[in-house]
Amino acid sequence: MSADLSTGSLGGDAVLRVEWLPGSDRLRGRCHCGAEAQGEDPALMWEWLLAHPDHPAGGPGVPPPQAELPPPPAHLITEPRTRVPALV
Repeated sequence: MSADLSTGSLGGDAVLRVEWLPGSDRLRGRCHCGAEAQGEDPALMWEWLLAHPDHPAGGPGVPPPQAELPPPPAHLITEPRTRVPALV
């Protein structure tokens, strides 16, 4: 790990960065593997970075994609719904 004195930042193969995006409340996280994400919560951003190599897709606070559900049974698609009158 080496320091770049012109920018005041560390360089190397294992550096994690969280940078503030000026003019906003957003942060950008950069992992040493090249993954980047944006978010507003610093704690979630660090959790996302420290989860390397299993970064959730989309960045911190974004739930992982759900497995695609199978289509509903054919009888639910072809049969009309039965309406039950409401009691008033």
